[in-house]
Amino acid sequence: MNDTVNNETRATERDQAVAAAMADIRAIAPGPAERDQVERILARLIELAAHHDLFPAGDFPPLDDDQRPSTMYRLAEDDDHRFALYVNSCRDKTEAPVHDHTTWAVIAGIQGQEINRFYTVTDEGTPEQIDEKVVEAGTGVALVGTDFHSIHIDGGALNFHCYGLALEQLDERRWFRPSDSTWQTTMAPGKIAEARPGRR
Repeated sequence: MNDTVNNETRATERDQAVAAAMADIRAIAPGPAERDQVERILARLIELAAHHDLFPAGDFPPLDDDQRPSTMYRLAEDDDHRFALYVNSCRDKTEAPVHDHTTWAVIAGIQGQEINRFYTVTDEGTPEQIDEKVVEAGTGVALVGTDFHSIHIDGGALNFHCYGLALEQLDERRWFRPSDSTWQTTMAPGKIAEARPGRR
């Protein structure tokens, strides 16, 4: 009984903390976000991620799926599909190829390490790495819609992913396929589990 009460209390406090953070984020970037705005959004998400007691890994287990070793838990999304916040839970090793988002995107670390590599696109149309950063507790990355990056996780990780528009709405994203050096726009967003109040 005590565990049930504790879990319910944590979920309520988590919902309140997420709602407060998303209200701040809406105020930071009510319209298309510039780079300085996404950096401020990142700072706010790092502040939210510091509440480790509200986001234990046990509350966000990667769902069983041999094809997808990670699961996105949707914590918030406006009715117009803007301002979407997820917890990305990775079981062990997972990678996302070079891609853009067409909207701003912010990743903040909660647990584990997520390597983000950043790219420019050459005149030949291929990605060329220009930077790299490890996302872990207390750090993160902020991208505008035209930035390109790839994600590399080994050993599992739990992170916030926040977008100006929900993942299912980003049907114009470009992904680079190294096997034939082409860009694709058809990759699905992956497995998404509901974690919003009243929907989980």
